[in-house]
Amino acid sequence: MTYSRSITLVLTHDCPWHCRYCGFRTERNGLLPENEIERIVNEAKVGGAREALLISGERPGTMRHIREELERRGDSDFWDFASRVAERCAEAGLFPHGNFGRMTEEELGRVRPHFVSMGMMLESVLDDPECAPEKKAAGRRAGIEAAGRAKVPFTSGILVGWGESQVSRMESLEALAEIHSRYGHLQEILIQRYVPNAGSSWPAGAPPTLGEYREMFAAWRVWAPGVAIQIPPNLEPRWEQLLGELDDLGGISWARDEVNPNRPWEKVEEYEAGCLRRGRVLEERLPVYESHCTREWLTERWMQEVQKFGLRRRHERRLEDAFGRFEGGCQGEDPASAWTKGDVCDQSERELLTNLHRRVLVLRIWEAAWDGGGNVGSDR
Repeated sequence: MTYSRSITLVLTHDCPWHCRYCGFRTERNGLLPENEIERIVNEAKVGGAREALLISGERPGTMRHIREELERRGDSDFWDFASRVAERCAEAGLFPHGNFGRMTEEELGRVRPHFVSMGMMLESVLDDPECAPEKKAAGRRAGIEAAGRAKVPFTSGILVGWGESQVSRMESLEALAEIHSRYGHLQEILIQRYVPNAGSSWPAGAPPTLGEYREMFAAWRVWAPGVAIQIPPNLEPRWEQLLGELDDLGGISWARDEVNPNRPWEKVEEYEAGCLRRGRVLEERLPVYESHCTREWLTERWMQEVQKFGLRRRHERRLEDAFGRFEGGCQGEDPASAWTKGDVCDQSERELLTNLHRRVLVLRIWEAAWDGGGNVGSDR
């Protein structure tokens, strides 16, 4: 079971569309201030985030006040701005993932070098003018297909619990699978439960039953084998009951969920414990899946960054494993020696393990010397 440790940068909430289920959009809030970009990037570094999720309203560059603000900042258009913010995130060691609504193939090609992955929800194959007057399923499909042609590792999915039928859910998943069969760019899909926010004017409908969820999971495994299934656990309280069929819990952050601010995440440790109760181990991943970590999908720059991350993760696991073996019964054995049995490590890693070894020994000496009454025993 995987998740991505993330932080979100909302480049703008402003959106020309009027989807009634959306509590995210605003009319004239403008672009994310430059000092806020720096603050969030620095917070991400301190908090240990790997993913920087950059999001916005739908095609905000079509709005006059946004164009004027972009010009004042020296950006040619919204995609120039988004690319610049993504580069700032990359400089800080983050992996940018972008979700800006429907984009053309040319626009996706422009921003692709600056993002390791991108996404856009299909939501549904049904058009509902009352719920989302400007949003058309044909346009969403065209945007997802454009991402495939542009060779962008992509995330999509469907929205459930807003009044749709199980038949329409299955049709929506089948449409995504058909697009993926032609381009191979989908790395995961979300089955995301609709939760109304303060700004939403569309009521929640009946969510899928556990049986309906499992019907969707089973069909997806047949239609698009190898493409991960994600359910955000802060939106679906029954997530733990579905762990047997899931692959991923999505982005999890100590910061608030900017799209669903009234549904904060638990601490990662809570999700780790829930996974263990169901016999699963929760592990961190990057926003780009291993299935798409190839030169077909990533630029050389991102290939190198992903490989560095993979090397660090392997080293971390080897450190944990070696120290666990030492703690579990390798008394008197140097953890660096325990680690390198059948393996190789460099000098810096050996020094790190040796220092950890010394600290543990010092703590054990003090524990042994403590007489239980708050004093160090004189005979020790």
